[in-house]
Amino acid sequence: MEPTTPVTTSETSSTEFSSSDFTPIGRLFQQPNIAEKQAEEIAFLSLTRPSSHTDRPIGATLTWRDLSVYVTAPKAKGNAVPFKRVLNNVRGALQPGSLVALMGASGAGKSTLLNALACRCPPGVVVDGEIRVNGRLIDRSFCDMSGYVYQDDIFVGSLTAREHLLFTARLKMNGNWTPYDQNLRVNELLTELGLMKCQNVVIGVPGVTKGLSGGERKRLSFASQVLTDPPVLFCDEPTTGLDTFSAERLVFMLKDLTQRGKTVVCTIHQPSSETFAMFDRLVLLAEGRIAYQGSSSGALGFFESMGYVCPATYNPADFYVQTLAVIPGLEDTSRSTVRAICDRFIVTSTAKQIDLLIQFETSLGQEMLDLSTKKGHQPAELHQARWMVQFIWLLWRAFVDSYRNPAVHTLRIIQKIAIALLAGLCFHGVLGTKDQKTIQNIQGALFILTTENTFPALYGALGIFPMEWPLFLRDARGGLYSPSAYYLSKVVALIPGYVIETFVFVSIAYWLMGLKPEAGAFLYSCWILMVTCNTAAACGTFFSAACESIAVAISFLIPFDYILFITGGVLISLSSLPDYVSWTKYLSWFLYTNEALSAVQWQNVTSIRCENFNFPCLHNGQEVMNHFSFDFSHFSADITSMLFIYCIFHFLGLMALVRRSRS
Repeated sequence: MEPTTPVTTSETSSTEFSSSDFTPIGRLFQQPNIAEKQAEEIAFLSLTRPSSHTDRPIGATLTWRDLSVYVTAPKAKGNAVPFKRVLNNVRGALQPGSLVALMGASGAGKSTLLNALACRCPPGVVVDGEIRVNGRLIDRSFCDMSGYVYQDDIFVGSLTAREHLLFTARLKMNGNWTPYDQNLRVNELLTELGLMKCQNVVIGVPGVTKGLSGGERKRLSFASQVLTDPPVLFCDEPTTGLDTFSAERLVFMLKDLTQRGKTVVCTIHQPSSETFAMFDRLVLLAEGRIAYQGSSSGALGFFESMGYVCPATYNPADFYVQTLAVIPGLEDTSRSTVRAICDRFIVTSTAKQIDLLIQFETSLGQEMLDLSTKKGHQPAELHQARWMVQFIWLLWRAFVDSYRNPAVHTLRIIQKIAIALLAGLCFHGVLGTKDQKTIQNIQGALFILTTENTFPALYGALGIFPMEWPLFLRDARGGLYSPSAYYLSKVVALIPGYVIETFVFVSIAYWLMGLKPEAGAFLYSCWILMVTCNTAAACGTFFSAACESIAVAISFLIPFDYILFITGGVLISLSSLPDYVSWTKYLSWFLYTNEALSAVQWQNVTSIRCENFNFPCLHNGQEVMNHFSFDFSHFSADITSMLFIYCIFHFLGLMALVRRSRS
């Protein structure tokens, strides 16, 4: 059961503010000859009895009431409270055309409030209270009608700015948007945000590859979120990492959005005086409570009324944060100051105006809901792009990323050629005659073919998901695409590379080693090893999806593949395996590959020379297969078993990816 703590208020006199601190209610207070008390009564009566829902301004009004947010507390002995409260019964309202700054000291709850309002709280966070947009309670569908710009700009660095926006547009702008309309919207944003000159420049990876500048990357992040022209935009510390000029330019761009009726909410950290002055609304948080909410200019008067005067040459933003900070060594005094400021704000006229607007929006939302119910209207639904559309465009992105990073694939091909030449030269000339020594040599050559098409793919796949995890988590939780579409696109994108690498390796090593000189045997061997390579990659993909890092994945994978390697039918006779280990051979694609390759090589071998009749000899291919506990009749079952293991690993990998994305 979630703990609740009532918000305490002190009976202190309220400070009067300008009537324009909250619009449109503020217009009532601008009328001369109306006392403040009368104005509040008129405002309340007019707002709780709207004449028509069409009188409301264009845009989205966001309100929240009795909002508390809890995070799971670390388990401790005797701890009966499983939650820690981060936000404490806060309330507020934001109207269209507002550029809002959420500020506070570290741990004040500003990012928590932003995520709660955006309906993007991570798993393990409990939100209690009401959050409404235009009077209606929000749900997860609110993510479709709002944008969220994260603090870190995460992209696929090999895409250009235009390609990134087109990719995002194809997944976001579904429904009535045609490809032509989507292209027009992309061009419009590139022009408006000053990205047209760098539209064909690859985004790049900071510190790794050249690409867009920090300011251009941030503007591209904004462009991605405003493609669908959302009425509400949330920004998590958008100016972090930018120089003063770039930060001011960025905030000016946000200010321009509000002129079109958008509501823009930003957490902001240490803005310059010029940047801070561009925000027309300010929400200050301290210790999980609202310390101030209203016009940015009105905050100075509020703090002055409490005896906290900002020096003339001081940055007001820094002054507010320092005043509300809990200073180490002075915790009790600091918390007492914060409590007094928060208690004082609750009884101000600005706080009362906010309460009136919340009541108005709530009653208006109920009225509109009743009206739509009577007329049989249902709210408009917003959908993700269809699954197949997601898959196709994710696959396109994966192939483009692969094509524009040729160095990795070129290096892998060169490595395959080098190893194939070395292995082939070691076995060259020793497999020509069919005698007793040749048996072990052939099995050794097949063992090399198996391992060299297993381990590079197995361990090479471990980096697939950890390297893109932040990008996937952001997009999947934002509803851009589903985990299944993402996973399968990555899997399909791997197949061509593994097929080509296997064919190159086998084409060199097979003939140089002197294995069975038949085209059919060669093609069968290629097919078997292609399946082997992709099965090994499927195993690596599962561990990649299930583990949070490559190091963790390796620590689990090494003992797993060690068991499968031993039970592959080459290092130990399968018939001599103990019962408690014997079952593991059915999980080993090493066994299925060795058996299938052996069947290809020893098929139709009717005579093997025996040099010394004093020792037991194997006289034909059937006896060789029996010696290794292999069977010709298992060939089809071996291929089928590997394909089955391939599917099982990918199914488990998908389940692991979905589970981790929700936890």
